[in-house]
Amino acid sequence: MQPRKISLIQLNVAVLMWGGTAMFAKGIALPVPHIICLRSLIGAAALVAMLAALRRPLKAGGGRHYVLMVTLGLLLCAHWLTYFKALKVSTAAVAILSLHTYPVITAIIEPFLFSERLRKSDVLLAVVVFIGIVIMTPAMSLSDATTRGIVLGVISGLFFMVRNLLTRKYVHQYTSSVLMFWQMLVTGLVLLPWLFIDRAAWTPATGGLLLLLGVVFTAVPHTLFSASFKHLSAKTVGIIATLLPFYAAFFGYLIHDETLSLRTVVGGSIILAAIAFETVRSVRM
Repeated sequence: MQPRKISLIQLNVAVLMWGGTAMFAKGIALPVPHIICLRSLIGAAALVAMLAALRRPLKAGGGRHYVLMVTLGLLLCAHWLTYFKALKVSTAAVAILSLHTYPVITAIIEPFLFSERLRKSDVLLAVVVFIGIVIMTPAMSLSDATTRGIVLGVISGLFFMVRNLLTRKYVHQYTSSVLMFWQMLVTGLVLLPWLFIDRAAWTPATGGLLLLLGVVFTAVPHTLFSASFKHLSAKTVGIIATLLPFYAAFFGYLIHDETLSLRTVVGGSIILAAIAFETVRSVRM
């Protein structure tokens, strides 16, 4: 099989698996901090095994970089907590569409941090995304579950954006696997006390789902996604990654009988169109 076809398979499998990740928020009968903590520790252990097999180092380059790794880990922790909470209170489609407003928001913030020119089209895209969010929102009240999901999803995207910008500015020299190991380790350790403070009942099924989430739906897709860049352009990767909300909506319907309202379809389509446009344009520059 041609290397490009292999990379396309790797990428599509990774995105498909990430779409399935959303279902664990409702499928695992544990509080969100427990799910994130155990997902992170299991995923970090899996990455340690993978990096050891590849004989790649895990160390960071000095004290300053360890501080940055901890900072990135705290941002990932906040991102996952708000994202999984959004999945708990609303549908997978709403949570993921709200989360994926971050590429357009990044296009607005990034020029100020890297002394780059702010394009008028970026401002226009931000307005379009805002319109999509407004259309998706059924009521301007946090008493509505969909509204809470949207707010949490957008906040989660902001944490993810800051994490990405810090990575670009300070620690871009590390591989994605090493960065993810440190961030998941920090996330797991930060949330570890919650396992003892807020004890929850465990079943064998819960343990199996957590193992599945940490290894198969975290470490494996992350590795496949990184490997796909070897023979694919950033544009191809970005466009295929926009399939994530569709996969999540499909799994939500299939497993938890979630349905999409007309508002979500219309607003979400506007957001996805803006994201796809920004992705294609950014890699052409």
